[in-house]
Amino acid sequence: MQIFLYIDNPELDENEAQVISLLQTWVAAHAPHAAFIHLPDSNTLGVQLQINAAKQLHQPLADMYAIAKQYHCEFVVGFIENGQEEEVCFFGHEEGKPDTFEIGCYLGFE
Repeated sequence: MQIFLYIDNPELDENEAQVISLLQTWVAAHAPHAAFIHLPDSNTLGVQLQINAAKQLHQPLADMYAIAKQYHCEFVVGFIENGQEEEVCFFGHEEGKPDTFEIGCYLGFE
């Protein structure tokens, strides 16, 4: 399943370059299953992942949550099917820590 973890409304101001660098470094360490996404025209910044089981969500969620806490932002999680993105939930600075089991269920993993 292809999923995404995007920063919701990425208004990072002076921190944007730092967050971009962190995301690019994270993706490089998780290639080829991860891709860095930055589309300024559509206000999209984050990562896309190919996963096969809910347990594969744990580390990406933990790592993105660390970024959310440090840079006071929120992430949206969703899946991509037939080229269409579908948001399923949020986590981050205000929404709180992501629950791997719950998000896995939202994505359709049992």
